[in-house]
Amino acid sequence: MKVQVVYSSLSGCTRRLAEGIYNALNVEDKSIHDLADGEPVLDGDVVLLGYWVDKGGPNAAMKAFMEKVEGKKVGLFSTLAYWADSTHGHQTIVNGAELVKEKNVLLGGYACNGCMSQEMIQRFRAAGTSGPHSASPESEARWEVMANHPTACEIALGAERFNERLKLLSLLEERGLTYTPVRF
Repeated sequence: MKVQVVYSSLSGCTRRLAEGIYNALNVEDKSIHDLADGEPVLDGDVVLLGYWVDKGGPNAAMKAFMEKVEGKKVGLFSTLAYWADSTHGHQTIVNGAELVKEKNVLLGGYACNGCMSQEMIQRFRAAGTSGPHSASPESEARWEVMANHPTACEIALGAERFNERLKLLSLLEERGLTYTPVRF
């Protein structure tokens, strides 16, 4: 089974998560590709797509790429500068799944805490203290707490999630069974 990891990163969070997942994958035939280097040829059996969250879903470059993915087994992972276990965090995977679920088999997803890029923090600070992404004292505290995310534990959890799904996929295929797509 060939696995391709394709990611888009703004602050480096998604890159770190993608590299951690890639390095821990229990498959021999694997590759990793930064979407900033151009769109890769998708010749793998499984494609793991990672993105930073913009407006509640995949960033524009990844969204455009995801709309072209067809006939693959797909896993999704996102990083966001908010709590991954929140409704908003879950919705980032749901919104990604909407882009690929009709033309592919969805293996699952993983939302991960990430840090806010300094560029975005400066933009929010310049905008003042109104709006959902304002530079309020609460936001400043959250940005401080999340400055070192994703952590090694979060990266390991993402890798575990996809290794588990790949193992299940392999076992099912060996037994002539079909992987039931994950529904969000």
